[in-house]
Amino acid sequence: MELPNINNNSRIADLISGYLFNDLNGSELKELEQWIEASIENKELFESVLDESSLENQGRIYAAANVGLALINIKQQLSFVEMSEINTHRKIKLLWVRISVAASILLICTIGVHYLTNSRISGSSKDLAKQNEINPGSNKATLTLANGKKIILSAAVKGELAHEAGVVITKADDGMLVYEIKAQNERDNHKMNTLSTANGEQYQVNLPDGTKVWLNAATSLKYPTSFSGTRKREVELSGEAYFEVAKDKAHPFIVTTNRQSVEVLGTHFNVSSYSDESITKTTLLEGSVKINGSIQLRPGEQGILAESAALVVRKVDTENSVAWKNGLFIFDNEVLKTAMNKIARWYDVEVQYQDRNLELLTVGGSISRFDKISEVLSLFEKAGSMQFTIKGRTIIISNKK
Repeated sequence: MELPNINNNSRIADLISGYLFNDLNGSELKELEQWIEASIENKELFESVLDESSLENQGRIYAAANVGLALINIKQQLSFVEMSEINTHRKIKLLWVRISVAASILLICTIGVHYLTNSRISGSSKDLAKQNEINPGSNKATLTLANGKKIILSAAVKGELAHEAGVVITKADDGMLVYEIKAQNERDNHKMNTLSTANGEQYQVNLPDGTKVWLNAATSLKYPTSFSGTRKREVELSGEAYFEVAKDKAHPFIVTTNRQSVEVLGTHFNVSSYSDESITKTTLLEGSVKINGSIQLRPGEQGILAESAALVVRKVDTENSVAWKNGLFIFDNEVLKTAMNKIARWYDVEVQYQDRNLELLTVGGSISRFDKISEVLSLFEKAGSMQFTIKGRTIIISNKK
């Protein structure tokens, strides 16, 4: 997937915002018209921005993508400019409205018209919703302490949760699990904690060395309560997690899965190693990593390790690999079975195929992970060759009649 030109998108967002506020001069209006006529995609994107019927759903998507300024209702926002006399206070208010609109349009331009058109609630998604709507996952996890005690983090109050090996474990105001070293004791270095998410759950943890880890659904991370007195910082992973490793050249950080080990000093990377998937993927965003002690990745590369096969390295769009962390599903010509595995883990559902050949179909598109499942499945139904039925927490996939 080609990365969008942010600078160009920012310019287009300014022009569309100016158009909405009737604030373009002749040359700017001509520039916008030329951009609209340049391609069908540009015209559809422009019309999508002005499409009042889609604004409510778009606003929800922007909020899910952590954009604080959502384009919920342009007409309401533009009501500020209909006053004949605008005092200083209202001018300031108008400025922030203009910024809000421009920021939201920039998100549209960056993600693209394909994102908008696929994320609208179509007739098929409404039909699916009538069957049995299923909500997305949320921030939940279970912490298992060294003594075997389990703490359900969604139910735990914010603040201190436990003391182990001279480390205070707290739940921060934003819900993140934080380990803070108070007194180091090498005798306790082997005490292990396990943070695990079930289907429909995700969570974040700040490890004792300052490393930040985001856990996707159906993931388990095992780690010591303290790294003091050790030559390396080693954790065990099953599932998928994104790491931002604290730099420490004297103590390599190692992520071990059932198929490989990844060694780093300080970097950002994603590891996907689910037991129900035949391959393990390691994607590097910045820094460097070494897989199984030999193969070194560079930023923008992904190491793919299949069962009984050699490691393969390829260039990838890293945004696709970490889309889950950023609240999105991005399917770029992805095999349906792999895509549905992601959906099943996040929405905590089972998937049944009435025709096994359907598993090999490819799907594409982008949508918020925080939309209801009917909207996600509707995205796939637009491919035209499959249909979905929701029964309880089971998704049945069949050939379109």
